[in-house]
Amino acid sequence: MDYSGRVNAKKGGGGVADTAETNAHTKRRLQELLTTHVLDIESDPYVFRNHLGILECRLCSTTHVNEASYISHLSGRKHQLNLEKRRRLDQRASGETGPVSFSINSIPKRTWTKIGKPAFKMTKICDPNTSRMGILVTVKCPKAVDEPMFRLMSYYELTAYNQKAVDTKNPEKYLYLVVSAEPYENIAMAIPNRPIIKPDMDQMSDDYWWYWDHDTKEFVVQIVYK
Repeated sequence: MDYSGRVNAKKGGGGVADTAETNAHTKRRLQELLTTHVLDIESDPYVFRNHLGILECRLCSTTHVNEASYISHLSGRKHQLNLEKRRRLDQRASGETGPVSFSINSIPKRTWTKIGKPAFKMTKICDPNTSRMGILVTVKCPKAVDEPMFRLMSYYELTAYNQKAVDTKNPEKYLYLVVSAEPYENIAMAIPNRPIIKPDMDQMSDDYWWYWDHDTKEFVVQIVYK
């Protein structure tokens, strides 16, 4: 990303880029990566375009509004797992020998020695154009070995142990933003359970995005409500 010509910037020394510029660069780079893959619908046996013009994956029973979303789905864990299941079934049907049992439980889980919980900060934000409220979460992971992952979970997706530590009288009142950063312990933050403007699959938008700063080791997630 070109930081030249910005305020407080020195030639060759980088500069100051705000969150909107960094987010736009990330989305543009993601789109460039997706456009390098050419989707050939005729040769792909698992994709077809329905009467609404939406792409559907026969293998995973998922829908995708555009080709970029489907290309991102192809490299996802769900599609790869279903491909392996289909390969094993075809192998058994053809009479070939070898193990045929395969499930998500057979995939080895990543384990590491946990070093405690990372520091985080949650800030309430407001869109100046639409006056819609949202949250901005910053997680500091100075010893993280890879980009953190996050997921929004409902009360019913939590384990029985974690359910005891949250509001059990109003289980649908909150969502839980869970962040995982190796080698830290997972952390969960309760946020209001309100409608979120969330794109399909792993796409980002101006209201729903995340960013991992490799230099400062900070992971940022922004969510704006409808």
